[in-house]
Amino acid sequence: MNFLRSFHDIVSDQSQSFDEKTHSLLKFGLDVFNLDIAIVSKIEQNIYTVLYVITPDNSLASGTTFDLEGTYCVHTLAANAALTFHKASSSRIANHPCYLNFQLESYIGAPIKVGSNVFGTVNFSSPAVSTPFSQQAHDYVELFAQWLGAEFARKITNEQLIKNNNTLLKLEAVANIGTWEVDLLTDKVTWSEQTRRIYQVSDSYVPDLNAATEFFKAGESRESIVNAVNSAIQSGEKWHLDLELVTANGQTLWVSTFGEAELLNGRCVRLFGTLQDVTESVMLREELKNKKAEAERMLEDRSMLLAKISHELRTPLNGITGMLTTLLGERREDKRVEKLKIALRSADILLSIINEVLDFSKINHGELKLEPNHFLLKTIFVDLASLYIPLFRDSKVDFQTNITIADDCWAYCDNARLSQIASNLLSNALKFTDEGLVKFNADVNVVGDKLALHLEVCDSGRGMTNSFLDSLFSPFTQEIDAKKSKGGTGLGLAIVKELIDFMGGTITVDSTFNQGTTFIVDIPLAVGAVQIENNPRVNVVIAATNLSVLVVDDNQINRLVLDASLEKLNIKADFAVDGEDAILKCKQKKYDLIFMDCVMPQLDGLEATKILRAQHICPYTDTLIVALTANTSSTDKVACKEAGMDMFISKPFKLHSIEEAVVNAVGRSKTKEIS
Repeated sequence: MNFLRSFHDIVSDQSQSFDEKTHSLLKFGLDVFNLDIAIVSKIEQNIYTVLYVITPDNSLASGTTFDLEGTYCVHTLAANAALTFHKASSSRIANHPCYLNFQLESYIGAPIKVGSNVFGTVNFSSPAVSTPFSQQAHDYVELFAQWLGAEFARKITNEQLIKNNNTLLKLEAVANIGTWEVDLLTDKVTWSEQTRRIYQVSDSYVPDLNAATEFFKAGESRESIVNAVNSAIQSGEKWHLDLELVTANGQTLWVSTFGEAELLNGRCVRLFGTLQDVTESVMLREELKNKKAEAERMLEDRSMLLAKISHELRTPLNGITGMLTTLLGERREDKRVEKLKIALRSADILLSIINEVLDFSKINHGELKLEPNHFLLKTIFVDLASLYIPLFRDSKVDFQTNITIADDCWAYCDNARLSQIASNLLSNALKFTDEGLVKFNADVNVVGDKLALHLEVCDSGRGMTNSFLDSLFSPFTQEIDAKKSKGGTGLGLAIVKELIDFMGGTITVDSTFNQGTTFIVDIPLAVGAVQIENNPRVNVVIAATNLSVLVVDDNQINRLVLDASLEKLNIKADFAVDGEDAILKCKQKKYDLIFMDCVMPQLDGLEATKILRAQHICPYTDTLIVALTANTSSTDKVACKEAGMDMFISKPFKLHSIEEAVVNAVGRSKTKEIS
């Protein structure tokens, strides 16, 4: 009874740690068994490790290891029960390494088990012979081993729990997932460390259920979480929601909240779940959604573009092919001229449609670039008005212009795009005005170091409905009128709006259905520098007959078209089919003027020009090289200039462009003769 009382006092002492209790237990065992050495060991893979030890001279330290076969415990494990020797020298283990090395006569030990697995042993020994151990001694040492086994199991479980908890905390931090619990019986709310981080509250903050839901953004998010909590409490329904949450620091986050109810006898006693910060994934999902919508819009635009263009191209193509076909059998000169004019007008319409499509494509892909230059501002609008005067006269519509811009007002901007804006607005007025008048006003004011251009195009045409005005500048939009359909791509005003925005201007529209429309455009322009024009154009036909010209193009039709144009200037040209052929011909003959296509097989025009210039086959002083290409971007123009080309003409070309190239070549030739 004294043994049990002492044993109970040791193991139930809550003031002592496990290590302290183990040490007290070993000391108690030495007294009970009247021995000198006490050891608690751990055995793994036949290695005997001393965990706790008491010796008379402290000669054995914790952590010391032995081969299991060299200890008496190998017999204890084999017996799988308590084992004793009171005089080893006269027993069956007299030749055991442990006796031979340490001369331990007395030994009592038992295996320590954690579950069904052997953890180690608890044993007591002495070099002195002892009295035989009683059955009660066996029971005592096994009681020691059982308690130690239970405590080691508890310690291992606690360590694993701590490890798992630490792992969970790390995973929560990595995945931004926190856990929470609500005890409805005590109204206690528990948040994990990561949940507190998501809410951005301090460790001392004490949450409650109402406060927790108040963090969710007022409106749909808060209503959703309140309804979910109430449903879970009333019917045990789970929830999984993505909601907006406003943290204690005022930051708005997207969180994914999962909740579940624990029921006891049909009553909800606990709510628990997780909270994950999913702001990045929501933003990414929203971005992907927007990109998908943008891709679908672009696909729809492309489909509409193809449908529109395939329809709109047929009219001018029909005019070109129809007129040229009927020319084959036409003998009357006046009829041939009339049909040729129709074909040329149809070609201009076709080119206009293609240019609109190219502009729209550049705008749609963010590739639109302005090419500013210095020019007389008034000239742009005077020339434009002179082009439209006969067109309005033919349509029986009165065209009034009021251009109050000084003759010496120089501006610096992309004059081609500026002309395109005004031309598109005038073209629209012409198209949708069947009778009455169209007014075109242009004036400019100096504001600081800028010019403020103001344009107005006012017509008395059909006007527009309010519903259509909302989508006026969207591509492919046209107000449907079965009786007065005017056709067109529906891109003109969309391009105008983009160009004006790109130039930093504004456009407004005022329209009344069946009464008319007024467009008002305001664009800031930089003040231009005065440009001095050099030699005026001379009559190119006079000296062009002696000009040596080479046409380089891989397309036979292009060669024939240019040949016909040069024949009108009394020029007979030579021809090359690619860059290599051009270099060969230039080595054999000296040319004053070369029309060079840029895109050709074998060797393209850019590379051929570089070789001609670098090898001095065609020096700048002797030969004018003109780029003649369908690639018309500013990048293409820069590439041509860097390659060594002097001029740039885009296809399809006008005859005056060829004339200008010839004039320059003639001028260069004369300059060389004088020098």
